[in-house]
Amino acid sequence: MDNRSDHFRRLVELGYSAMAALRATLSPARAGPAGRRIAVALQGGGAHGAFTWGVLDRLLEAGIRIEAASGSSAGAFNAVFMAHGLLDGGADGARAALAHLWDRIGAKAAFSPLRPNFLDQLGGGNMENSARVVGFDLFTRLLSPYQFNPLDMNPLRDLLAETIDFERLQSNRRIRLLIAATDVETGHARIFRTREITADVVLASATLPWLHHAVAIGDRHYWDGGFTANPPIMPLIEETGAREVVLVRLDTGETDSVPLTARAIHARLNQIMFTAPLNRDLDQLADLQRLAQQGALRGAIARRLAAQRLQVIEGGDILQPYGQFSKLTPERDFLRDLCAHGRERGETWLAALEDAEFVVADDEPVPQAT
Repeated sequence: MDNRSDHFRRLVELGYSAMAALRATLSPARAGPAGRRIAVALQGGGAHGAFTWGVLDRLLEAGIRIEAASGSSAGAFNAVFMAHGLLDGGADGARAALAHLWDRIGAKAAFSPLRPNFLDQLGGGNMENSARVVGFDLFTRLLSPYQFNPLDMNPLRDLLAETIDFERLQSNRRIRLLIAATDVETGHARIFRTREITADVVLASATLPWLHHAVAIGDRHYWDGGFTANPPIMPLIEETGAREVVLVRLDTGETDSVPLTARAIHARLNQIMFTAPLNRDLDQLADLQRLAQQGALRGAIARRLAAQRLQVIEGGDILQPYGQFSKLTPERDFLRDLCAHGRERGETWLAALEDAEFVVADDEPVPQAT
């Protein structure tokens, strides 16, 4: 009798296990970090891009699958190095490539005359009013890079040439890339797609006109993409079909005071200039989503917009106290601190993800890179 009871109990347990497996097969997957598919939009911000390094490092470590990325300036470098690493060694390769990028940038900055000194570090790292910064600002207003850097020496060009296999990147089908630069002649954004991306495209996306020559690509010339698309949001949604986009935002563009000094006014104007394109894209997305949800838009794009999820991992409150000039001083310890902050914010996002009841749909994969 006991043997028959045990046998019956095992059969019941097997039946429940089979039913659970069947329900798991028929039901949509719940939102867990490992294997979750997203696109990322990476804002530019010079040395502050090390915060984005930390965010990406933590997401990749957790098993998040990044299938598309858009970026400008430092965001473009992060996107391209991450993609290169993914092709070489998956998530671990991407993490190693990002660490290599910022370690090399930090090493090159060790020889910069503008790196923070002991007194700057005691002051919290904000160098906005230091004599060296004021002198550098005056210097770049009196002389152009065509005068003080006639050969257009740029150490990042060598880093790209030594590290990235652009032919392989262009033909890859693992991750789709959209890199923004600003057309000098028209003032419009130019979005370079995966098959167009070269070392010159990445350099153009990060070219500040008061520090380096405009980058010639074909018969056009380009400056930093942050002036016109920082980063591209709408093209990322429209062209990749990504249903969940994570924006890594380094600067909200907001302030709690009115600038009164000449230095503070110029810094505020630069901040507004580099955040305006993103604010415009976010406003446009919100308007289109509202129309789609109200039924005023029709078709596949309307359905996609109505279901679109845009999440933000914010770094502005951490980065703002360092001041705008810290974007130009990528000192190694500073970069590592920012990376640590980025990992913490990435961890916070992952924790919220675990608690969410959002259902991941697996029936609409992100289109292959082109």
